[in-house]
Amino acid sequence: MDVGYLKILTSILCFQFLFVSLFLFQNKKGKSISNKLLGIVFLMLSIAVISIYIMAFGVKIKVPQLLFLDDTFLLAYGPLLFIFTQSVIFKNYTFKRKDLLHFIPFFVLILVFILMLFFMDTASFDQTTLLMKNQNIPIIFRIGELSILLHILYYLYKSKTEIKKVLGKAMDYYSSFNQDNFKLLQFILNCFIGLFSLALVHSFLPFVGIKSVLLITMLLIVLFMLYFINSVLLKMLNQSSNETGAMTQAKFSEKVKYAGSKLEAQDLTLYKNKLAKYMMDTEKYLDSELNIVDLSKELNISSKLLSQVINEGYNCNFFDFVNNYRIDMATSLFRNQTDTKLTISEVMYDSGFNSKSSFNTAFKKFTQKTPTQFKNDLKKGSTS
Repeated sequence: MDVGYLKILTSILCFQFLFVSLFLFQNKKGKSISNKLLGIVFLMLSIAVISIYIMAFGVKIKVPQLLFLDDTFLLAYGPLLFIFTQSVIFKNYTFKRKDLLHFIPFFVLILVFILMLFFMDTASFDQTTLLMKNQNIPIIFRIGELSILLHILYYLYKSKTEIKKVLGKAMDYYSSFNQDNFKLLQFILNCFIGLFSLALVHSFLPFVGIKSVLLITMLLIVLFMLYFINSVLLKMLNQSSNETGAMTQAKFSEKVKYAGSKLEAQDLTLYKNKLAKYMMDTEKYLDSELNIVDLSKELNISSKLLSQVINEGYNCNFFDFVNNYRIDMATSLFRNQTDTKLTISEVMYDSGFNSKSSFNTAFKKFTQKTPTQFKNDLKKGSTS
């Protein structure tokens, strides 16, 4: 394999991470704290790429001990991405002192790095670097490296679990919320899982005596990072909304389940009929800001009881319950349109949606077709 290509790709990758991190620091779209947290992560990755380049291709620098700086970042990636996740999913997120507890291992490693910077001589460093280049690394260091990568993957798993919980609860409260940021967040986390999984494989290979393919795994990591950073940049540039967060942390902390609450079948049917009649008579689903609290007040029942009626009576959450009505309205508008120039955007707004991505997602979920496909099939006469 021509190492020259790897040098070029690594140089491009470093520039792109630096560029995107600077872009995030001054980006006005979205939440400022989210942009800055992700910017810090990408800045750290750019420094890591520089370090890899210098060590892999034997570039001489005046203070070679600085090449260990990126190793300290490994204990900061996980906590930063977890806090970044919370800043995206919660509307009112603010950084708290207790969040610093996640960074204690990182602070300890920084202290070790500073001590090494002052007390480790260049000759010792050169010897260590040579051992690393030849993959003659003591097993204790390999175990430490693997443990750190597992630490990162744990925080990524924790982040994805938090997203799932928040989305589930938000769908019990709201009939609509912008999900574009959630999709971008999921993509970023999935890419980091892929990236650090590749790094885990790269670190594990010498354990089993496979050193011949390390250059290939390094190339795969670089190519994956190029795909990742370019995809993130394009997705951020194409974001149409500044709205962030599905709900407040206080709302998320509220208990919504109905433990110990029994709803008799007769009462459930009664409430279901009342709810269905109200939705049809008032067309309340056309209100894009409709939430379960407001609806429960109009029905003169508690929001917890209403949530229970929807969950047990319709086997869905509030979000899907309302969107089912909206999609019925949308398909009806498509079928009964008298204006041949009726646009999909007009149908979207007329059926209670205020986000194109939410409309497309819900439409595909309930009809197994996109709005465009549904409209085209009607013209062909193939949709019943």
